[in-house]
Amino acid sequence: MLRIEMETFDALQPTGDEYAAKPVAEAFDWDVIASELRPQHEWYLVVFRSVRRAGADEERLTAFDDAAHAEAAAAAGFVHYFKGPTSSDGSCLSFCLWDSRSDARAASGLPAHRQAVLLIEEMYERYTLEFVRVSHAAATGRGLAFEPYDALAATA
Repeated sequence: MLRIEMETFDALQPTGDEYAAKPVAEAFDWDVIASELRPQHEWYLVVFRSVRRAGADEERLTAFDDAAHAEAAAAAGFVHYFKGPTSSDGSCLSFCLWDSRSDARAASGLPAHRQAVLLIEEMYERYTLEFVRVSHAAATGRGLAFEPYDALAATA
C-alpha cells in the first residue's frame, strides 16, 4: 500500500505559478489524490519555503539536495518529496511528507541531511520551516485537512 501511496503523491502538482506564496493546503490540488490515499490516516508534512541568495551556487545546492533526498527516500516512514521550482524572484516551496513526526526527525539527523543544512546560511537569503499535520478528512467530505502540527485536535 505504501508504494502505491508514494506513487499517488507523484501526481501532485502546484496550482499555478504563484503556488510558493500560498498556504500549502492551497498550493497544490490535493483533492486530485485524496481518494487514493489511506482512509483515516495522518501524515507529517515538513514545508521548506526559501528565497535564494543572488549568486547561489545552484549546482552545489542541487548536489547536496539530491544526496539528502536519496538518503531520506531510503529512510523509514518516507512518503514523498516535492522539490519546487525556483521562481524568477528566487522563492521556492519544497516539502517532504512522512508517515510520522518521529520518522522525519530521525531522518533529519542523517549525514546527507546534516550536510545540506550547513549550506542554508550560504545559499539562502531567508527560509522558514512549517510543520503540518495532514489528515484524511473523508468523513467530512473535504478530502485532506491541514493544520499546524502542534495545534490541538478539535474535540467533538
